[in-house]
Amino acid sequence: MGKRIIVTGITLTILLACFTGAEAKQKDWDDQALIQITSVMEKPDLEITNWSLYGKSTTGFVSDFTGYVKVVESLQAKSSNFQWEEIVESDKHWSVTGSNIHSSGIKERVSVFAYPHKSHYKTYIIYEVEGQDWLNHKWNSFKSIFRDKVQLFLGESPSIYTCVQGEQSDTMGIVLQKRAEQLVQSFNATTIEALHEETFLSLSAYTDQWKHSILTDQQEMNLQIGIRTHGIGGKTTITIGTPIITTEY
Repeated sequence: MGKRIIVTGITLTILLACFTGAEAKQKDWDDQALIQITSVMEKPDLEITNWSLYGKSTTGFVSDFTGYVKVVESLQAKSSNFQWEEIVESDKHWSVTGSNIHSSGIKERVSVFAYPHKSHYKTYIIYEVEGQDWLNHKWNSFKSIFRDKVQLFLGESPSIYTCVQGEQSDTMGIVLQKRAEQLVQSFNATTIEALHEETFLSLSAYTDQWKHSILTDQQEMNLQIGIRTHGIGGKTTITIGTPIITTEY
């Protein structure tokens, strides 16, 4: 796994679709995981560079492109302040995205996807928010907006994915395995599996501090950690996600 792992756009949607029957359903979503992850990563030598929340919901089935357009138009009516792109069609897969930048600088995106499923098309909606830095007061001013948008766009019990990325100075010559163990202990988690290379480490774990989880290989997991070094004197990139990482690491 020498190459960076990327989960974005349609790739993300396909990945999330694979969790049918084992999704991290969160009827009563709260920001406990986001606050806990950012608290763990707010260290003197560690700077948070990016954080994101992904909400995903299956809206149902449509019979044709006209039905898909109706789903899109219904969503557009709920998000008049969003700028919408043109619908993209690729091998009978349809997608469209609308975006908005909140006054706090937090970016919002909502996307509608449709995929052939037997004689119909299965539709998904993904609502994403992203910030380039972490300030508690910014999040506190946006939290209720996120909660309202999740309910508006995704309905009840959506799947919510949290991811935070930061950079740490490598002047201490940090050992990946040791840093990973420290992070796992910070969440009172148990490691399920790990992949360790010279400059990269990725592990999956489980903590009972969070209610949501997914099932993989007959084991529950709700924490992923990725650590990558960039050479002597360079920085170390740390990415933490729940229940899985949904961004490049």
